[in-house]
Amino acid sequence: ADLIVMAGWKGADVSVPDALARRLRQAWQRGARLASICSGAFVLAATGLLDGRRAATHWRYADRLRERHPAIEVDAGVLYVEADRVFTSAGSAAGIDLMLHLV
Repeated sequence: ADLIVMAGWKGADVSVPDALARRLRQAWQRGARLASICSGAFVLAATGLLDGRRAATHWRYADRLRERHPAIEVDAGVLYVEADRVFTSAGSAAGIDLMLHLV
């Protein structure tokens, strides 16, 4: 796949299976772009690919993402962020802006 989109996740406190995080890392290493909308940022955070990078998520989840993944610079004031083939967006409406950016 050239692009994998995590359109949301079950919740901020639901852990991401290691197998899913591993597959996403492998896809990124092969050159795929990874994107998340809203709480999907927790899935990308579990891959470690957001560490040391700026990322967006819905404002409701921003503090929880910062707590669980302190190596990520969480920016709750933007619609979306692009960081080395990893894209994150705020809420679902911001996901539309991100998808338009990607095409």
